[in-house]
Amino acid sequence: MKKIFLAGLCLSLSSWACAGAKESLIGKRLVMDIPEVQCAGLSFSKNGKDAAMYAELGQCQDPMPLRVRWLDDKTFILIEKVRLNETSPPRSFLYKVKSINQDYVQLTEIWTGWGDSKDDTWGYYFR
Repeated sequence: MKKIFLAGLCLSLSSWACAGAKESLIGKRLVMDIPEVQCAGLSFSKNGKDAAMYAELGQCQDPMPLRVRWLDDKTFILIEKVRLNETSPPRSFLYKVKSINQDYVQLTEIWTGWGDSKDDTWGYYFR
């Protein structure tokens, strides 16, 4: 009985380790690793094509709806779904998964805006 339990445990841990970053994020809610943050972060739908961005103030109940475009297993773009005006393009956010385990993920947000800002790496807990 003990051997069966250990074999099952090893199998489940190895399947998590073998899961790709994309597969590990789909259907998950990520909350930023910042003290006293309750809801700021991202959520990915189970269909792998939709997401939402939550801000700590004002948008906890009203997240920004986004479309997800996966470039590869670790790189994705979040694209704003709601058109704010007729002249501006949608906001987009480019991310690369830096590291991931069963409880925590680090995403590097690659700067795509005007100027020479640096890329930022943020930590998120799975909720």
